[in-house]
Amino acid sequence: MIAAVLLAALGPSGITLTQSSAQGTAGAAPPSRPLESAANAGAFRHLRALQEIASANGGNRAAGTPGYDRSAAYVSEQLAQAGYLVRFEEFEFPFFEERSPAILVVNMPDGSEQPASTGAVRTLANSGSGDVTARLRAVNLKLGAEPPAASASGCEGGDFKDFERGAVALIRRGTCQFQAKVENAVAAGAVGVIIMNEGTDGRKDAFSGQLTKLVPIPVIGIPYAFGSTLGAEAQAGAVTVHLAVDAIAGKRPSRNVVAETSGGSDDAWIVVGAHLDSVPEGPGMNDNGSGTAAVLEAALQLAQGPAQARRHLRFAFWGAEERGLIGSRHHVDALSDDERRRIALYVNLDMVGSPNFMRYVQGPAATDDGTAAVARRELVAEFREHELNIEERTGTRFGSDDSSFSQKGIPTVGLYTGAGGSKTEKQASLFGGTAGRPFDPCYHQACDTIENIDRDVLEQNTRALVRALNAVAIVTGGLDRRDQKGN
Repeated sequence: MIAAVLLAALGPSGITLTQSSAQGTAGAAPPSRPLESAANAGAFRHLRALQEIASANGGNRAAGTPGYDRSAAYVSEQLAQAGYLVRFEEFEFPFFEERSPAILVVNMPDGSEQPASTGAVRTLANSGSGDVTARLRAVNLKLGAEPPAASASGCEGGDFKDFERGAVALIRRGTCQFQAKVENAVAAGAVGVIIMNEGTDGRKDAFSGQLTKLVPIPVIGIPYAFGSTLGAEAQAGAVTVHLAVDAIAGKRPSRNVVAETSGGSDDAWIVVGAHLDSVPEGPGMNDNGSGTAAVLEAALQLAQGPAQARRHLRFAFWGAEERGLIGSRHHVDALSDDERRRIALYVNLDMVGSPNFMRYVQGPAATDDGTAAVARRELVAEFREHELNIEERTGTRFGSDDSSFSQKGIPTVGLYTGAGGSKTEKQASLFGGTAGRPFDPCYHQACDTIENIDRDVLEQNTRALVRALNAVAIVTGGLDRRDQKGN
């Protein structure tokens, strides 16, 4: 048990490191239950705690909510009781939330009204709120080609040369960012924007999207087939639409939880991370309670071993990943160039308990040298020694918080068991489960509860992580910088 005092040391970039006290000192996590025997309890116990937190706080652990803040407190309590120095990294993130589903009703020339079907309309994040009824105007849709060709609809201001001010713009997805299309529409006097999917392979159904900045008019997305019908009607005659979006936007505070055994040094570091937040739709037990539980359990198990095994390790639990990797980007951007050079490797775990799983290992090629290659080889060896099939992703990223590090030239490795994509017949033959079904049928849904977890694959990934961290800690002990020989 940590003594009832607040210990502080100066960390990277002058950030204060705090060790939680039983007295609840300001800035430290509140006291928790005594630490269990980590070697025997396993990662699943942390998922039980996170599920309890979500259930008591509106059913989710999204950034900016009490469920997230309590999750951060739980993680920091566990780490501090194990002897780590724990700090919170505060930041703000853009916040967008719909108060009610978007409405789209088409008023046909014959006077009939045709409401869009349920699920066909998706509000783009950072859309403006509004309730408008106006004429629908198609913008350079170029429909009719079979198969549909790529689209640049709305990408140029000239696409709106004959646009009627005060109308709703119907734009086709493709070529440029949603933001550029919408800003061109706003400049042309549009009071609303409907973006239809492009119609090319993989871009036909209803879709979700995000604008990079808040816009003043409502913006929604619809499937290609629905948009084609609307476009044909708009080009043939007078069609009006009723479009309504009710949403709130702004900024909210959140925090990363970061833990290590010392206040920083000139040695090389291994950063091990998982995003702590869920989506607002559910408790996020697989995405990403599973990664959080595995990283936390690895930290607790290493805390019971020799100090050398964790001296070069930094454990991080990122906030607002689901809002655009904001927590991990905040962390990396706050570091100096020298501090970034001292990170020899970033290890990411995002979704490692999928019920219809496969086992992915991401990292450098087997012939590469350096800390990342050592970590990857140890991860692979752990699975193979237990006769567990894996799929290796060499030199690619998962698009999670690993991107924040790789974009700064920091090597990454990672573990992953699949999200909303469908399992193939070949994958089912290798990993079991059901072909044609999603790896995680509850991805970003309310059903992503503790019942949505495969406990065996969660513990397999945790065990592999502990082995790899033990191995790289030994390698890293002889390094000072990532630019030295061997890294």
